[in-house]
Amino acid sequence: MVYFQAMAINKEICTIGIDMGGTKIAAAPFLNGKLIEEDLIKEATPQNDPNRILELMAQMINSIKAKHDVRAVGISTAGMVSNEGQMIGGCGNIKGWKGTQVKKELEKIINLPVVVENDANCAAFGEYAVGSAANFDPVLLVIVGTGIGGGIVFNNKIWRGRNYAGGEIGHIKISDKHTRRCTCGAWDCWESYASGTGLENTAQLFFADTTIDNYKLMDLHKKGNETALEVINTWHDYLALGMASVINTLDPEAIVVSGGMAQFINYPKLNKKTRDKVIDGAKDYVNIVEGVLGNDSGMVGAACLANLEVQAASGLTGAAA
Repeated sequence: MVYFQAMAINKEICTIGIDMGGTKIAAAPFLNGKLIEEDLIKEATPQNDPNRILELMAQMINSIKAKHDVRAVGISTAGMVSNEGQMIGGCGNIKGWKGTQVKKELEKIINLPVVVENDANCAAFGEYAVGSAANFDPVLLVIVGTGIGGGIVFNNKIWRGRNYAGGEIGHIKISDKHTRRCTCGAWDCWESYASGTGLENTAQLFFADTTIDNYKLMDLHKKGNETALEVINTWHDYLALGMASVINTLDPEAIVVSGGMAQFINYPKLNKKTRDKVIDGAKDYVNIVEGVLGNDSGMVGAACLANLEVQAASGLTGAAA
């Protein structure tokens, strides 16, 4: 793994960003600081067959190479990724993906440099490189969706941790009451309260209605329903609890929020609630903003990492192994 000492995307270098998911694989060329959407390719993810996944990726890459002078490929994938680009655990719903030496095997097929990174880390790097956090350092990305994920970038490096599990902020404990079981098996993780699933569970408690979901909740919220307003306010309290914890721990210059639930957050309200919970020395520096790359953040981040890989190999940026 190369760690880059200077963050500067070379806009003249064309790379490919790939978003590897359990149901689909998306790939697009990245040039001039953005994805070329008209050349975006999407294919269904082959199930239970990592070799077929790699073959399909190679076909998608070659299709894009026929139109563009591609120099490297970046892959954003669920799961923990080793320094050597091997899947080593926690691969979500991509069956059979664990253990796959993605970088090594794909480079053999396409004869191009390949960078493989966890999807949350890629999303964080995308926002850091060309998104809403481009002017901030260090940066924490918080992905608020069905669960909560995170990625940390500082000094132009992704913080991956000793065992490649850095950024798993969704499992910060915010209670010791043993009230909500998290998907990880533990009790009262931040994710259990502040994720989309957590919001839905809170709504069902407030309304005493197990059929209410987030779509119904947001509709009621728009109509000014008092209970819905209370639920959303409580959700912001839960969000702020975790935000305050990571700010106190990491002291980022900015927190960028992405994911399917990001659009429902009231950012002035969340900043205020978080400011009320952090230590005094951090109160003037709470800065929580919405990401701008949306669902493309993983692809963009992977493509940016590939861009820097080319520069490092060419001696265009300072790098250390």
